[in-house]
Amino acid sequence: MDLAHFQALFDSWGYFFLFVYSLGSGYVGLVLAAILSATGHMDITKTMLVAGLGNFVGSCLLVWLGRTQKKEMRSYLHKHRRKLALVHIWIHKYGAWLIFFNKYIYGVKTLVPLAIGLSKFSFKQFVGLNALSCALWALSLGELTFHASAWVRRSLDEGNAYPYLLPVLFIISLVGLWLWISKISQKSKKD
Repeated sequence: MDLAHFQALFDSWGYFFLFVYSLGSGYVGLVLAAILSATGHMDITKTMLVAGLGNFVGSCLLVWLGRTQKKEMRSYLHKHRRKLALVHIWIHKYGAWLIFFNKYIYGVKTLVPLAIGLSKFSFKQFVGLNALSCALWALSLGELTFHASAWVRRSLDEGNAYPYLLPVLFIISLVGLWLWISKISQKSKKD
């Protein structure tokens, strides 16, 4: 399979793959599609629309599953009962705000809609808040990634005049990361 064949396959099925991937969390898919949009291989408006719609449908399906298959879901989620209990506490504590912020919380973003489905939270209210949440998520993450990757691309194009700059910045970043991890690990040893 050559690169041209892969590009033709991606051009034909890229948005479909993004939609399917966005039924789950979709975070990485949206970031990659926004980067591809910045390079001209995809359209950023279509990318955000498809990712937002996929995430909306996926979240609604998870709530519906939690509502209609409570017994099966509870037994399936038995090993995640602590996370589920935490999400139920968050639902009572934060209510509708949790629907907005769950798109950005790794590890519980698929549990939140399931927990809402298992709770007495209004399905109509969830659908409205989820639609707004998915739109904001797709717009914010899509636009941020699109513009950041366009900036990085311009910087790399301008940086070709200084080819030594990229390795130096990479080494500085690695040293900074190592120092930060060392600092955090020392704090945890003291506790």
